[in-house]
Amino acid sequence: MEVSRRTLMGAAGALGAAAVVQRGNAQGTAAKSPVIDVHTHMFSKGWVDMVRANPDSDTHIVQGKKFEELDYRSARIIRFAPEMTDFDLRIRNMDAAGVDLALISLTTPSVAIGDEKFSVALAHRINDDFAEAQKHYPTRLRWFAALPWQYPEAAIKELHRTLANGAIGVGMITNIHGMALTDPMFRPVWKAIEEAKAPVFIHPTTPYIDITAMGMSEYGLANTVGFTADTSLCFMRMILSGFLDEFPGLQMIACHGGGTIPFLAARFDQMWAKGTGKDKISRPPSSYLKRLWFDSIVYDQRTLNYLIDTVGADRVLYGSDYPFLIGDMVGVLERVDALPAAQANAVRGGNAKRLFNL
Repeated sequence: MEVSRRTLMGAAGALGAAAVVQRGNAQGTAAKSPVIDVHTHMFSKGWVDMVRANPDSDTHIVQGKKFEELDYRSARIIRFAPEMTDFDLRIRNMDAAGVDLALISLTTPSVAIGDEKFSVALAHRINDDFAEAQKHYPTRLRWFAALPWQYPEAAIKELHRTLANGAIGVGMITNIHGMALTDPMFRPVWKAIEEAKAPVFIHPTTPYIDITAMGMSEYGLANTVGFTADTSLCFMRMILSGFLDEFPGLQMIACHGGGTIPFLAARFDQMWAKGTGKDKISRPPSSYLKRLWFDSIVYDQRTLNYLIDTVGADRVLYGSDYPFLIGDMVGVLERVDALPAAQANAVRGGNAKRLFNL
C-alpha cells in the first residue's frame, strides 16, 4: 500500500492531514513525508466485554472515578475513556494532529489472559475487530496481530490467519507471564514470524515481580519505571543471549526510545569487555542496536537528538502512544520536525514505509 497524496486526500476525514503532509511552500521547499504512527494503541468493545466477563488472577476490569479501568497485577494501567475504543474519534484526532496513517496495536496484557480457549478466542476477537476497522478506514489504519504466545501452536496458527487477513506485523508484550521472549518454548513462533518476514512491535508490560512490594503500584511508576525497565531487560536478553544472531531476519521495534538501552549501551559494552557474555556473542552489545528499531516517544528534544545520535536516524520511527494520557501526537511530531529535514522525513514516515514495505 503506497501512502500517497492522492490516496490520503480520498480518505474520509483526511483532507486536512493530506494538505499538511504533501504541501511545499511558495518557495518550493521539499514536501514532507506522510506521518506514520507505529506506536499507537486501540482496544475494541468486544475485547473489553470479553475481559470484563472473564477476569483472571492478574487481570480485572473495575470501575474507576470516571471510566472503567484495567487493574493488571495491582496497578491501574488503563482507563477506558472513549478514545480507547472509538475509531471515528481516533481519525478526527489524527486529522487534528497531522498524523496520516496509524499502525494500531493492542497493549498489555494483550491476549495473555485466561486459559488457552479464552486466550485464543480473545485474540480472534481483537484481530477481527482491527481488520474491520481497517476496512472502514483503509488509507488511515493498519494493524498488528495479537497472538496467544503462551500456546505456541495456537499462536502460529493465528499468525498465519491474521497475516492472510491483512495484519501488517505482530504486536506483543515484553514478557509472557514472566517468561522471557527468548525462552525455548517460543522458538517455533519466532521461526514462523521470521519466515513470514513480519515486523514485530514489542510493547512493555510490567516486570513480573511484586510491583506492590517494589513500590511501583503508586505514582504511575509501573508505567514510567516498570515499562521502560522491562523493555530494556527484554531486548538486552535478546542481544546478550545470542538470540538476535539465531534469528537474523527478525525486524523488531523497541518502544519508548528503547527504554534505557541507548543510555546504558556503554555500560553493557563494559560488562561484555570484562568477559560477561563473550561466550554468547562475539562483538560488543552496542553494535546490535543497528539491528533494532526504536520509536520516538522520549518527550524532549535533547533525548530525541541523543537517541538519533546513538542508533541513527534510519532506525527511529514516529510514535505517539495515543490514546493514553501519556500519549503526545502533537508534541512528538513537533520534536521530530525540529530535526534536520532529512532526518525528520525519515522519522516521520520514510523509515516506516521501508520497514513495512508500504
